[in-house]
This record gives sequence, structure tokens and C-alpha cells, in this order.
Amino acid sequence: MDLKVEDIYKCPEGHKASIVWISENENTIAVRCPYEHFVKVEKVAIRTKSSSSYRNHATEEREIFTKDMVFLIRI
Repeated sequence: MDLKVEDIYKCPEGHKASIVWISENENTIAVRCPYEHFVKVEKVAIRTKSSSSYRNHATEEREIFTKDMVFLIRI
């Protein structure tokens, strides 16, 4: 393959991403995807007025997403 920086390549989730880096042996590339990607689930305390301690507060899970994630892809 003849790839260059700024060419369009698909990220692992199938979105159109641009190549930002190519290894010297051209076996690995890095692509930056402008779409949102799932990163992790974070537990967050629900803030309510209560006399109970912090540990007794109810918690909820919140999904964290990020944009412009860079993926390394072996080709």
C-alpha cells in the first residue's frame, strides 16, 4: 500500500479517519478519528441533601466519550 499522512483510512469502528503518523517500516499507522468513541464507565455520586456520609450516597454510572481519538493500526 502507498499511504501518506493526511490520507483517509477507516478507524477500528469504521469511521473515516485521517492518517497522522506512519512508522518507518510502514507496518503501523496512527489515525485520528473526529467522531466520539467510548472510553470508560465512571461511577459518580448522586448529590442530594442528606445527613448521611459520602459512602452512603447513591451512585450512578456515567459513560465517558472522547473526540479526536488516535488509534494505532498494524497493517
